[in-house]
Amino acid sequence: MRPITLSEAELQQVISRVAPTGREYGSSRIVRMLASEHSVQTVRINTRCAIGNISDQVNKFINPRIDDLNLYVACVKPPYPIKNQFGQSSGQMLWSFYKDQAVNDEYYDRQDHLMDKLAGDIRELKSQFPLLDLPEDEWIGALQKLDEIT
Repeated sequence: MRPITLSEAELQQVISRVAPTGREYGSSRIVRMLASEHSVQTVRINTRCAIGNISDQVNKFINPRIDDLNLYVACVKPPYPIKNQFGQSSGQMLWSFYKDQAVNDEYYDRQDHLMDKLAGDIRELKSQFPLLDLPEDEWIGALQKLDEIT
C-alpha cells in the first residue's frame, strides 16, 4: 500500500462526489488536504480541518462515495510512535489517499520490501539479544536514530 496525492482532475472528481451540492463541509476539507499531501498526522487534520472524528467522516462521507473511483482514504500506524507534549505515545495515525490494487496486479514497492526486511532483522536481533525485548516500533525508532548518527 503506497500513499498517493491526487491530480487536479482526480480532486475535482472526488469533490463532486463528497460535496455533490457544491457546499463543502468537513469531509471536503479532509479531501482537499489529503489531495495535496499524504501521511498527514491525525492532529494536523483535526486542527486544520476542524474535525474531531476523522474516521467517522472518512467512513460515512468519503470512502463510500469514491469507491467506484478506485480510491479510498485510510490511516496507517506510523513507523515509530508520535509522542504527545508529555513524551507519551499519542496513538496518532498517518492519513492518506490510496488507490485500490487488484489482487492479481503486479505490485512492488521498494519501501514495503525494505520494511519487511527490517522486520526480519528485528526478529533476528530479538532472538540474539533476548534482554533487549522492545516492541517493534521502538526497535525501528532506535535503528533510525543509529542510522542518523552514522
